[in-house]
Amino acid sequence: CVAALLVAMMLASYSPDDPSWFASTDEPAQNLLGRFGAAIALPLVVIAGHGAWGIAAILAAWGVRFVTHRGEDRALSRVIFAPIAVALMSVYASTHAGGPDWQHSFGLGGLFGDTVLGAVLGIVPVSATFGLKVMSLLFAIGTLAMTLFVMGFERRELNAIGRFLLVGTIVGYDWVMRMLGQGAVASVKGAQALQERSRTRRDAVLEDDEDWREDRSSASAVSTAVRAAVLRADARYAEPAAEAPVKRGL
Repeated sequence: CVAALLVAMMLASYSPDDPSWFASTDEPAQNLLGRFGAAIALPLVVIAGHGAWGIAAILAAWGVRFVTHRGEDRALSRVIFAPIAVALMSVYASTHAGGPDWQHSFGLGGLFGDTVLGAVLGIVPVSATFGLKVMSLLFAIGTLAMTLFVMGFERRELNAIGRFLLVGTIVGYDWVMRMLGQGAVASVKGAQALQERSRTRRDAVLEDDEDWREDRSSASAVSTAVRAAVLRADARYAEPAAEAPVKRGL
């Protein structure tokens, strides 16, 4: 486990500018393991590329097996094939294009991965583009199978892992659906509460409106009655006035 951690630290902090076998400089090494780590990391990356991470993975797997005493008796018969697994990882990495952070002229699989991939593509009777896709798929399957074999896995362990992943997926899916269901129920209840509050507010507004209309109708009726009482003339004042008697003089 300690060796796996050291290899991972060495590869993670790799820098092509560090002093090594291929570079002579007085600058301090950026590698976490100093000049020693830089001197080992550069050949690994140049030869195997990203496939060098397989070394850390294999060491970690067997470290866990030795600690838990699970399949440690298969170590000698399996670890001997570790270089083949690392080589397949390198070839598989070469089937992918390097990103902007990749500063080397060779591919992600190092010089070994590029050499083997180029030789294989040269003998495949198909176009280079289609052949590259097919080789990527085949090398991915081969890398996975060889890596599991080198790490000491058996069919019984793989079945247990597959069962665990399947049950975990089902349980996780059920948990997500339950959470979504609870969220949906809460949303429905919230919407119903908002709807009920809106209905109550609307009813209150309608009641106030009806009271206002009734008050307005009453006021209008009173106003009409008052106006009629004020403007209506008395009948006796509407009759024509009697003519005054004519005085006759001498």
